Amino acid sequence: MRNIGTDSSTCANVNKNVASGRKTNDVDAITATNVDVSAGTGGEESAVLVNVGGRGDAIVFSNEVESVPSLDEESDDDDDEDSWNSESEDEEEDVDEEFDELLAERLRILADCRALKNLAEAFLHPEQPVKAIPTTFGRNYFDRPSAPAVMDDEDADEEAEILEDVENLKKAARAYLHPEVGVRVEDTTLFGRNYFERPSAPEVETFEEAEERAKILAEAATLKKLAVDYMHPEVGVRKVDGEMFGRNYFNRYSAPETEEDEFADERAEILAEAAAFKKSAVAYLHP
Repeated sequence: MRNIGTDSSTCANVNKNVASGRKTNDVDAITATNVDVSAGTGGEESAVLVNVGGRGDAIVFSNEVESVPSLDEESDDDDDEDSWNSESEDEEEDVDEEFDELLAERLRILADCRALKNLAEAFLHPEQPVKAIPTTFGRNYFDRPSAPAVMDDEDADEEAEILEDVENLKKAARAYLHPEVGVRVEDTTLFGRNYFERPSAPEVETFEEAEERAKILAEAATLKKLAVDYMHPEVGVRKVDGEMFGRNYFNRYSAPETEEDEFADERAEILAEAAAFKKSAVAYLHP
């Protein structure tokens, strides 16, 4: 029996996961272990087992090393890289969804554990007082068990209308069956009357008609006065109002001409500039 021993393999850049078609750049040291050659026939050496370091998920033999693609051939692996990228994106999305579901399930489990812990503490330590929120002792006055039944607004209004109709029908039936009962006055205001709308009241005009009537009478008085002045010129002019003889001091015929505010301001600016120029000229000519 001849033992070969352990030699370093000459097969470099072997993929970790050759079966899945994935390529990784962090290739560990590859060791080759020679098997016993006595098992072979005719004294020929058997295939050498190649073991990849690290995870060791790829096992290749020496006679298959030639068929393993090299990592240096990037052009042959472009399609594999594209498919791997798409698969990795889908896997990331699946991982995110699984993580969200796992987180929600974890929160539910923690809540159940907290509730069970509180229950166990209350069971094992009955001497401890019960802790409760003060608002749990409050109650609604209208929703208490002993509260009377409450109707909605629509139902209450409809019930009131029905009761009013029944009362009126009862009153009408009693008046029909007992005519000997006199008429009872329930409201003293029924005997009152409106002073302006009584049958003997004079006819009243509306506000618009009253205004129109006043305008017509004023125009008639003006026309009458004009006709009297035209028919009797011997009658002198009568002074009606003393203010008619007044005059405006600023608009009289002998008043000086006045300027507007804009023209007055502009005139003042021009005079100020002229005075400044004059002062400058005097200073220049008489140093």
